[in-house]
Amino acid sequence: MKDFEITILTLMDLMDIQIDPTKLIPLFTLIEYICNYNGDFDSHSNVHVHKNDSGWYGSGGSYVEINPAYGLALNTSSLTGRRDSFDRNTSAFSPSAMDYTNSSAAAATNAVSTTVAQAAAAAAAAAAARKWPGAVTNTYANHIVEFSQDQHGSRFIQQKLERATAAEKQMVFNEILGAAYSLMTDVFGNYVIQKFFEFGTPEQKNTLGMQVKGHVLQLALQMYGCRVIQKALESISSEQQQEIVRELDGNVLKCVKDQNGNHVVQKCIECVDPSALQFIINAFKGQVYALSTHPYGCRVIQRILEHCTAEQTQPILEELHEHTEQLIQDQYGNYVIQHVLEHGKPEDKSILINSVRGKVLALSQHKFASNVVEKCVTHATRAERTALIDEVCTFVDTALHVMMKDQYANYVVQKMIDVSEPTQLKKLMNKIKPHMAALHDDNNHDHEDDDNDEEDEEDEDKDEDEDEDVKTIKRMCYKTLSRTL
Repeated sequence: MKDFEITILTLMDLMDIQIDPTKLIPLFTLIEYICNYNGDFDSHSNVHVHKNDSGWYGSGGSYVEINPAYGLALNTSSLTGRRDSFDRNTSAFSPSAMDYTNSSAAAATNAVSTTVAQAAAAAAAAAAARKWPGAVTNTYANHIVEFSQDQHGSRFIQQKLERATAAEKQMVFNEILGAAYSLMTDVFGNYVIQKFFEFGTPEQKNTLGMQVKGHVLQLALQMYGCRVIQKALESISSEQQQEIVRELDGNVLKCVKDQNGNHVVQKCIECVDPSALQFIINAFKGQVYALSTHPYGCRVIQRILEHCTAEQTQPILEELHEHTEQLIQDQYGNYVIQHVLEHGKPEDKSILINSVRGKVLALSQHKFASNVVEKCVTHATRAERTALIDEVCTFVDTALHVMMKDQYANYVVQKMIDVSEPTQLKKLMNKIKPHMAALHDDNNHDHEDDDNDEEDEEDEDKDEDEDEDVKTIKRMCYKTLSRTL
């Protein structure tokens, strides 16, 4: 189904027109064929549904008109070679006819099977019906599962469920319940199930939760089922949450390392009471380093640090501290370390910052570790930040010059400039200034550096001049980086 199909469905609903949904697929096949032939398949704005006694009204481009008094009209363009009174090429179906009623449709009849034409004609035989929301009950009854497994049919049902009455929701629910598991794993059907977890009654949510039980692991590892499990965990009672998560016991690591299952484990940690998650913590014992260096495991570790109790996170942190140096330089582990630096307890932050001290130069030039050094500078205490900046200022002159030119370390220098207090900033600037001319040369700039340096020395204590120097240094760091890449 395409965009114009859901447009037709919506318009028919709004115009009180009911059509047997089993007839819609061949109808859309016919419309798609004609629109493709005309070369304006995307012109679905020319889809018209109207209800009057004045006959068809004209429109340019490919279109479909549905009128209970006159049936269905399609612009067949060059398929027919004929024009009607509206100066257009048209193939029309009457409500009672089983074939084309317009003689100009001969060419189209050859292009589109008679079966499709008959189905489309029957589909156009619409009768007046009471307005939405009853239309979904009368029109789509017994076809909800079929529609749920279609891209636009699924979207259509989702939209209707948002404003359906309790009785109508129950009608839809009764139909999908028997096929709930298959819909949970369906590319489009899973969204209908999710919509019930969002807009269903407490009883319906509870019943769907029971349908999940016994299948949690399979669903967690499945591309679409994992989304249903996540939505369920957001919507059901705490008792049902705990029943669901217990099914993962014994398979935690399997889920954590799975591209779908890891999202389910994360959602468990976010939504379920930590007291019910101890089995997850137990499964991580001795595995923290391996999981922290895993593309999915590192995410789960961060969720544990965010949502679990101090008692539960303590053994996780202890294992992290045993492997700090390796994790800082790992492409995934560095994110875990950064998370602790941003959100961790002061004592854990201090342990990590102390592990960086004495290695600022080397780590700042590392692709992943440089991010950790930046976080250390940002989230350190005043004393810790002073120690880190002092370490940079004690480097030999060439070392700081290397940092300023390095594609990673230059960001560390800029971060230090950003967060330094006035005394620290002055110390850092005095260390950097001798390299300004060299940075200019590296970037092929022909500036009058001697005059500028002399003026800087005279006004060194003025904040506005220091601010300008800071901007200049950061700008040169950036330009140097751009030049080296």
